[in-house]
Amino acid sequence: MKLWQKTYLLSTLLCALILYGCMFGVTAPALSSAIRGAQESSLREERAIAGALEKTMLDAPEGRQIPVMQAFLEYYAGTGLYFEARRDEALYSSLPCAVDKAPGTMGFVREQGRLYLFVSDRLPAGVDFLYLKDAAATDGLLRRQITAAALTGTLVALFMAAALYVLLYRVNLPVSRLAHEMRTPLTAMKGYAETLRDAKLTEEQRYMAASYIAEESTRLSDISARLLTLHNAREEATPFGPVDVAELFDHIRQTYPIVACEVRWPTIFGDRAMLSSLLNNLVDNAVKASPAGAKVELRAAPNVLTVTDHGSGMSDEALRYVNRPSRFKKLHAGGGLGVPLCHQIARAHGARLTYARGADGGTVATVTFYNSLTS
Repeated sequence: MKLWQKTYLLSTLLCALILYGCMFGVTAPALSSAIRGAQESSLREERAIAGALEKTMLDAPEGRQIPVMQAFLEYYAGTGLYFEARRDEALYSSLPCAVDKAPGTMGFVREQGRLYLFVSDRLPAGVDFLYLKDAAATDGLLRRQITAAALTGTLVALFMAAALYVLLYRVNLPVSRLAHEMRTPLTAMKGYAETLRDAKLTEEQRYMAASYIAEESTRLSDISARLLTLHNAREEATPFGPVDVAELFDHIRQTYPIVACEVRWPTIFGDRAMLSSLLNNLVDNAVKASPAGAKVELRAAPNVLTVTDHGSGMSDEALRYVNRPSRFKKLHAGGGLGVPLCHQIARAHGARLTYARGADGGTVATVTFYNSLTS
């Protein structure tokens, strides 16, 4: 697992813990308030019923207190209220389940999958009175609040995780590309340096090894410059100005003498360094794809730049990659920064880069400018 992926997992876990902690801090007072409200309501109701029951029993004729009490409590049958009255033994009970609570206590009890709220009291007549209320409504409210909090927290956590993944991936992508591109030249330089240090070489062999190290050093410097240009191409505030196309082409022709240039669009409004990097990448790829001695054609027509090679062309898979590098994995080690860099520079100039097969089987890279300010 890569370092940025470990960082992502740890950051996501930390954010999730903080998020759920905040959700719990917001939800807990609401749950406590709902529970407290249900308890206070039941306590008031129990005291009213107990007071009325006590008065009814005191007003009943001698010997009729128990039947009067039973008739009084039967009035509440089917209302979701259940009672038990006992002295030494049960005088009356409508409880749906066995509940044994000491007088002076109150709370919730779950029996047979249902939640009940109980109040255990002792009447002045010496009767232990147990009040039991079906708390299904309170139970449902608590479950809905907990479910809503958990669902909200989960959705927010998933959104944050996705956003964090995209952010870390985009931040790490140039670094990953740079590390991959540097691996090959660094390995080669290390091998030649060890050869120079340990092996007995002729003067010509030493010169060739040192030349190869210098060549790979230049390649590393070029890769670093590409990465910096790619970063600059992502900046929206890049200052644009008029760029002489003929001058750009002359510079490229000095680097690649086999390039044939044609200029029918004298001035581009853009960033010279980025446009130079774009054309150098396109021409470099075209030169590598061309057979020895073959010409590479570089043309500038109004709002269009084209680079044409006469090589063997690209496969369908390679064309899919170079046209949409963000959707397809890199096909070979040399494809690293160049293609994404070219697309990024083109977008920064309001243009689109496309690759297609040439008429003779080679490849044509076309940069079409749609931004009127660029022309």
